[in-house]
Amino acid sequence: MRISRSMVVTATAIAISAGASTPLATAADGTPADSGIPFAVEDGAYPYRTDILDLTGADLIAGDGNITYTPCSEPHQIKVWARNLTNNENRLCFVAADTGYLSVNIPRAFRVETNDRDLKANVSIDGTTENLTVPRDTAKGFGEANPADPKQAVLLEMRVTGTGTPVTPPPTGDTTHTFTGKLRIGETRSCTAVLVDPRWAVTAKSCFADKPSESIDAAVGAPKQKTTITLGRADLNSTGTHTSTISHVIPRPDRDLALVQLDEPASGIAPVTISGTAPAANEELTIAGYGRTFDEWAPTKLHTATFLAGAATATGVDLTTKTSADAAICKGDAGAPALRTENGKPALVAIGSQSHQGGCLGETDVAARTDAVGVRADDLTGWVSQIRKLPQGPQVASGDFNGDGKVDIAAFYDNGIGADGKKMSSLYAFYSNGTGFAEPKKVWASTGSFTGAAAKLTSGDYNGDGKDDLTVLYNSGQAADGKHVTTVFTYTSNGTGFAAPKKTWASSGSFDWSKSKPVSGDYNGDGKDDLAVLYNGGQANDGKHVTIVFRFASTGSAFSNPTTAWASSGSFDWSKSKPVSGDSNGDGKDDLAVLYNGGQANDGKQVSLAFTFTSNGTTFNNPTTSWTSTGSFTWDKSKPVAGDSNGDGKDDLAVLYDSGQAADGKHVSTLFAFTSTGTGFAAPKQTWTSTGSFNWNMTLPTSGDYNNDGKDDLGVLYEGRTTIDAKRLDSLFTFTSTATGTKAPVLHWTGSND
Repeated sequence: MRISRSMVVTATAIAISAGASTPLATAADGTPADSGIPFAVEDGAYPYRTDILDLTGADLIAGDGNITYTPCSEPHQIKVWARNLTNNENRLCFVAADTGYLSVNIPRAFRVETNDRDLKANVSIDGTTENLTVPRDTAKGFGEANPADPKQAVLLEMRVTGTGTPVTPPPTGDTTHTFTGKLRIGETRSCTAVLVDPRWAVTAKSCFADKPSESIDAAVGAPKQKTTITLGRADLNSTGTHTSTISHVIPRPDRDLALVQLDEPASGIAPVTISGTAPAANEELTIAGYGRTFDEWAPTKLHTATFLAGAATATGVDLTTKTSADAAICKGDAGAPALRTENGKPALVAIGSQSHQGGCLGETDVAARTDAVGVRADDLTGWVSQIRKLPQGPQVASGDFNGDGKVDIAAFYDNGIGADGKKMSSLYAFYSNGTGFAEPKKVWASTGSFTGAAAKLTSGDYNGDGKDDLTVLYNSGQAADGKHVTTVFTYTSNGTGFAAPKKTWASSGSFDWSKSKPVSGDYNGDGKDDLAVLYNGGQANDGKHVTIVFRFASTGSAFSNPTTAWASSGSFDWSKSKPVSGDSNGDGKDDLAVLYNGGQANDGKQVSLAFTFTSNGTTFNNPTTSWTSTGSFTWDKSKPVAGDSNGDGKDDLAVLYDSGQAADGKHVSTLFAFTSTGTGFAAPKQTWTSTGSFNWNMTLPTSGDYNNDGKDDLGVLYEGRTTIDAKRLDSLFTFTSTATGTKAPVLHWTGSND
């Protein structure tokens, strides 16, 4: 959003100063929605690209707004040296945030210097693209600066990967509209969104269209590019509050609006109320967004301004600035909430959609129109309520729930909110018959309020009766004294279903569910499975990340209070850990394995590691590095499970991996097997790669011996598609282990558990 249009495009303006202004605007002439008005989606196009190219000879193409050109006489974090620049210098300088991305074309670049930033770059040397790593406060030469083999190089990309020096005190900003968030879509696209439910936010569907200028149609289901939302921060440069990936997009067919689903519910942020009243002519509305200003590409603080509603249609409304001060909806304000006050609280009336963006950063015509169009949201309560009531993303676990020797699969669904306002959940079991699975059977449904969004599912035989049970680690909120309350509920199998959940443990001191990753296993070898929680212990005074493993020993009817089974001494980052449980050394006691994000190597390769925490019966031994990737292996694209895939009595590791998209657009997934050696894991072996489209983002993998042949197989609950009313159509696949490989997946069921 911007409020000034007196800016002149000069070298100083091109430098993009860090100063902030205030927000948005709309149709000054009150005209109805115009299909020729651009959509306010931040596409990442570098502001004044042509001007900078003429000024410097460097082509700054697109980015996320966090790496921007500045004169080298001004403070900067990155300096690029290059020959034959047109600015009578041989250097270009850039201001960089803690993280950032910029694609460029800078011919004959030969050196990069950094100040308080870790940088990774792509350069083309003699037609071959190479990765370049430049740690903070260092310099690196390449291309013509390589004395052994001087060749001309072209700088193609810069990516800031580390964090800068922390800001003290933390930055301040708007904390009134914490339900407003910034969406980051892929490398360069961004929008604004507004939380309407702990798991759902409203934004513009044009944010997810391939080419909004041609069509704003967006696909139902997982977004094509990785998408995250950040909510509740006074300043995006600060930490805390809530960040989540977006797993699903549900577009409205009749307007530029979509609901997006958060993988992790924003349980600590109050959603905005959706108004039930249409905007009236000349009514004052407050609009809040993270779009461009007249001098900022990527503002870190939320901007707000007051507007007057103009002409309204069944789906849209024109907006006009209240005062004579100029303002405009800019790129990045698509999805920005337009709010009125109802009963003393903000209520959602509309969202930002289109704007001529006169005077916004990057718009060279400072006299351009500022007409804008909002999309009405006041009539969406029923639609949003309908989607919230439908089954949402399930969780899966495997276990022999009826004790027949064949492992079954359970799916735990979040069923939204019932007519009585209670949060609902349900549990389905897929019982194995040895060659396939019976139709899913609903074995439990909540009666009181019980939300799947606050539950983390795991399975094991907790009473030692030969039938596997289920447990849920549940977020019970905060007590009056501010302590976090976490509860364990156990669903005991009776052979044909499950008993109603029984509370088998509740925290007395503070135990934060959001910092917990639970797994199950028989860690003391007594024949009853226990519970283990990998817990985020925060950061020590020296900055090291602290991770703890708590063990909850089963008593047969409940769980004992947790004991500390391991605590990190060096830095061990919980947020980079994916735990699984299995007997990796075959000693009869289950161990813990963690797939760990090792970041990027100097050559740009993604590094993943496997750590094994072997059980000694009472605690876990210090982790050993049981595998380290040699080629690039991306942790973010990995979903690990544990199981004895070759039947040798030692549990192995399997990873379902996102291999991206083929040239024809098909999603490619790959299965890797890491065979246990008893003391570590062998290098991964590729046992399957999809031929038809198989979208990793839609998969929920689990592991078990579904055909009772002594070898654990892979099960995948797969969301094939989502209907326009958000009904999930799930499918169940199994990948049968052959001891040396994996058979192609077999489809056993497709349907909707609603």
